[in-house]
Amino acid sequence: MKKWNIITAAALALMLAACGSEETETPKATETNEASDTEKDVAEESAYPMTVSSLSTARETEEGASVTFEDITLEEEPKRIISLDYGFLDTLDALGVEGIVGVAANGGQGNIPEHLKEKYAPSDEIADVGTLKSINFEAVAAADPDIIFISGRQTAFYEELKEITPNVVFIGSDNSNYIDAVYETVDLAANMFDKVEKGEELKAALQEKVDEVKEKATGYENALVAMYNDKKMSGFDNSAESRFAYVYNDFGFKPATTDIEASSHGSDFSYESILSVDPEVLLVIDRTVSDVETIKADIENDIIKQTRAYKEGKIVYLDGTNWYFSSNGVTTETAKLQEILDELK
Repeated sequence: MKKWNIITAAALALMLAACGSEETETPKATETNEASDTEKDVAEESAYPMTVSSLSTARETEEGASVTFEDITLEEEPKRIISLDYGFLDTLDALGVEGIVGVAANGGQGNIPEHLKEKYAPSDEIADVGTLKSINFEAVAAADPDIIFISGRQTAFYEELKEITPNVVFIGSDNSNYIDAVYETVDLAANMFDKVEKGEELKAALQEKVDEVKEKATGYENALVAMYNDKKMSGFDNSAESRFAYVYNDFGFKPATTDIEASSHGSDFSYESILSVDPEVLLVIDRTVSDVETIKADIENDIIKQTRAYKEGKIVYLDGTNWYFSSNGVTTETAKLQEILDELK
């Protein structure tokens, strides 16, 4: 009996040892499988490599030359960014994108939106790469950008910028479906920099303001968009080539006239011309970026005082930086709409 017990005990010990060995090895195999699955999931979820298309396939320069924009392929998320468009800089900032290494600051005198001026002032980290229409290519190259964003004012520099980096993306848009085009720029940036959820929030906030202004606009018979520049006025209607056609087409104001010569910069529109169309609402964009009281002295003259807009207190003075120099930014557009809502109470 004792001999049998000893043999049995020995057999049991061997069995237990074998089981223990199997239990010890199994977690190792599981951990390896889990690690492989995690790596596979990360690879599947990565947005890169990514092909990025400009928001227009081609544009003409101010001299009439045609420029075609090519798709780019990015192997990884850009870390060093130059934005030569103030509106897109605003959108990148609103999304929380980091890595701006160059802006067209014009020696600190550029018309960058007020809420961005201090953050993106020229410094050791952020290069001043010239002006919106005069690029300092040496400064661009020294900033060593992974990607450069341009808009209409820089169309003529597209090929030269591509010599610095092939990753040049055109984010400008025309006046057809203006607000939708703003949303396209938000989506482009949000997808590139993994900010999709924030992008949806920003678009929703902008759409809320669009809807408020459209509702407000229905209460007025008509409106006229005019731009003040060095004591002269330009007028804009809702035609396709009009720079501010979206005020009518997207914001809902009815044009006081549709007989203004089509031009992105408007046509000369005398004070007498404004009186002749006699708008109920006169929206004045200050191209000179002066204080309101300065331009009021010129605009609210004896002729303008005869208009319905003046008599009913419906002359709205609009911030030139947001309206002329940094359109298409998701928060600058929201601010533009809020200006109208504040003035037309």
